[in-house]
Amino acid sequence: MTALRLAAILLLACVPDAVQWDRVTQSGITVPDGARLGLRPDGAPFVLAPWTPPVAPPGSASCGALPAAARARGDTAFAVWWAPRADSNATLVVARSTDGGHTWGAAAVADSADRGRSGCRRTPPSIEVDPLNGYVHVVYFMVAAEGPGVFCAHSMEGGTMFHAPVPVVYGDRVSAASVASWGDTVVVAYEDPNASVPQVWLAISRSVGHIFEQRASVSSSSASAARPSVVLRGDRIAVAWRETGRGDTTATEVLKTGTLRR
Repeated sequence: MTALRLAAILLLACVPDAVQWDRVTQSGITVPDGARLGLRPDGAPFVLAPWTPPVAPPGSASCGALPAAARARGDTAFAVWWAPRADSNATLVVARSTDGGHTWGAAAVADSADRGRSGCRRTPPSIEVDPLNGYVHVVYFMVAAEGPGVFCAHSMEGGTMFHAPVPVVYGDRVSAASVASWGDTVVVAYEDPNASVPQVWLAISRSVGHIFEQRASVSSSSASAARPSVVLRGDRIAVAWRETGRGDTTATEVLKTGTLRR
């Protein structure tokens, strides 16, 4: 195990009280593919309908699927996708639109360190535009030189340049992840790539995603959990995922709300 990987694991030491979860775990809210969770001012969760740009960014359909996209204030929008290379590695790129997705600027590289040789066979990345400061955050699973895992990259320059990606968690299993932010706080809900039974965990950064100082368990160990979606408003948080009990064949939607502890 490399020193970098060991350091990341130690920094992600489990903090059981990082989130004060509400007593009731709610169900009945379905988050369709491509949709996102939202939180109203009173803390009530709701589902944000998927937003598809009217015009896809140039090159974004290279893998045959629409990119993950997010609206910001006004007509500003961003899209993120994997651009495969000839050696079956891929580059993660982000493009910006200032007219609601009708035209796009040149794509910026968010991460070019992939060594996975998976071509287009990848979990889609997740993108968030912070509602307070406009910073752009992306999370994704990738095989880096030091090992596979979930990574997070962010731009404080309007998507034109991205800071060096940081690891959220290392692990071999290809995992889906979702990102949300509120000012300096960034949260990533992810499928644990190390658990024998897939579980959803939460990583928390209080430093704009430069480092993830805490993590917390979200789903129950008695069932398989997958495809998380997360939203943050102030210190209120909601996480939704699809859960399948042992011996069951049908997944149910689960929603959990809580408050981040300072």
